[in-house]
Order: sequence, then C-alpha cells, then structure tokens
Amino acid sequence: MRSEFHTKLHSKLVDVGEPAFNMAHEKLLDMVISADVILGNAVAGNRSLATEEWNNLSNIFDELIAYAKIHFFEEMEHLRAHGYPEVEQHQVDHDAIVEELNHFQRKVMENDDANINDIRKWLLAWLLNHVNYKDFSYAQYFADKKK
Repeated sequence: MRSEFHTKLHSKLVDVGEPAFNMAHEKLLDMVISADVILGNAVAGNRSLATEEWNNLSNIFDELIAYAKIHFFEEMEHLRAHGYPEVEQHQVDHDAIVEELNHFQRKVMENDDANINDIRKWLLAWLLNHVNYKDFSYAQYFADKKK
C-alpha cells in the first residue's frame, strides 16, 4: 500500500505529452517506490537491511535498469524521428542515469549498508528531476511546434 508521500510523488510527475511515456514514467516511479519502501523501513528503524531485503532490492534494480533502458531507447527513437533539437544532450542524460543506476546496483549487490541513504536520495530525485525538467523540455518543444 502506498504511503501519502508516495502518492504525492505520483502527482508530481508532469505530463510529457506522450501517453506511452507518461505510463512508462509511472511504472518507473512504482519501481522506485518499491525500492524506497525497503530502504525507508531500514532508515526508519535505524537498522541494516536483512538478506531478503537486499535480494528484493537487487531484483527491483534489475527490473528498473532493464525497463529504464527500454524506455530510454523508445523515447530517443521518438525524439530523433520528430527532430527534437536537444536529442544528443538527452542521450547523454540517459547514459548518465544508467551509469548511476549501475553504480547503485553494485552497492546493492555488495549489501552496502553505508550507502542506503545515498541510494534512497538518488532514486527519489532522479526520476522526478529528469521527467519534470528534461522530458518536460521536449513536451514543451513539441507543443510549441504544433502551434
């Protein structure tokens, strides 16, 4: 069950003008929230993660990375096909996100309790910041182009 905080996170995602991408962003956020629940429980209890929690977190990261790569590919294909002028920078941004996801996945695979807060903070920030600023830029570009 979602907490009020997690429900508010969903309401913070902007509409990027492409229903399929909006749905993908929702799915990515659901995965981030699943990870946040595990990490948040450990932080709230001032404790290390149990082996089962690390395993669950590892599975979430596997799914998150795989889905993000698919979504990023589809989004980039769309941006290229429609002549988005900032497409190369958008690709750089996506590559940096995947690199960070891989970095934190390694920390998860190492059961690195020292990085619980860093993992949590980054996960909560990256998707909203990317969607609400970087992806919203292409939404605005395409909306202006239609005028």
